[in-house]
Amino acid sequence: MSGAILGLGTATFIAGYGLAAQTPQPQEAAALLREAISAGIRYVDTAAVYGDAESVVGLVANDVHDRRVRICTKVAATAVKAGGIAAEVRASLARLRLDAVDTLLLHSADTLGLEERVLGESLDEVRSSGFALRTGASTYGVADARTALAQPWCGALQVEHSILNPSVLAALNARPHGSEIVARSVLCKGLLTSRRRHADGIASGIAPALDSLDRLAAEWGWPLPELAIRFALDTPGVDVVIVGVSTHAELRTAMSASARPPLGTEARNTLAGFDRSLADAAHPERWNAVANQAA
Repeated sequence: MSGAILGLGTATFIAGYGLAAQTPQPQEAAALLREAISAGIRYVDTAAVYGDAESVVGLVANDVHDRRVRICTKVAATAVKAGGIAAEVRASLARLRLDAVDTLLLHSADTLGLEERVLGESLDEVRSSGFALRTGASTYGVADARTALAQPWCGALQVEHSILNPSVLAALNARPHGSEIVARSVLCKGLLTSRRRHADGIASGIAPALDSLDRLAAEWGWPLPELAIRFALDTPGVDVVIVGVSTHAELRTAMSASARPPLGTEARNTLAGFDRSLADAAHPERWNAVANQAA
């Protein structure tokens, strides 16, 4: 059984992120982070492009330091061509009010750039300079994830993973460098919550499956978001599960899921039947294209 830990994602601090999500103001977001850290969260995921998210983390830098919270941030792979990743990392560290981060990831990295020699050299420099303990990539899809894992600098890989789309992790059979695996999008950007009603037709192709999943969760006595988070936490090979929250109620849901006993084999086998990874609706990064096609 997986020994995954629960981490907090800060993409939800961006205005308009997810289905009808509430966007906390910086002080509200900082209060959420403090509550999460007080409740036992020891991993926070952020990025330079998440609006003010890095600066919000900086507001709780003392808590991060005192509780030894691991911080993961991300920079664009294009930063290499723009003059070096180190400069981007320094800017992130200034916003975070930290001397170093636990993990630095290349944001939305793709196969075309992952194998460039200069990229590896830049990430080696980041680690040797003490700016990050480990480096890696955040990817989409199986091909990019496999390419990232094959790189000697990839000590951490962040991928999408949910009940609706378990395809990437299912295809990763080996971790050549013992890389840490981080699962994100476990609530499918709100599709596996009550906010699904705001999907505006995006989920129409998999609506029957979602209806069945709702009923199953109710029969098992689970709120669907808790079931989705617990599913990710119990996925073999996952080390960290990132859940984005924008309210204290959502944080409590995530913490409740983490406190529940692991799902049994029979339950996991049942949930495997809800794999809809071939449908665009199960991939939030495709939603804009789906909406444009429907327009």
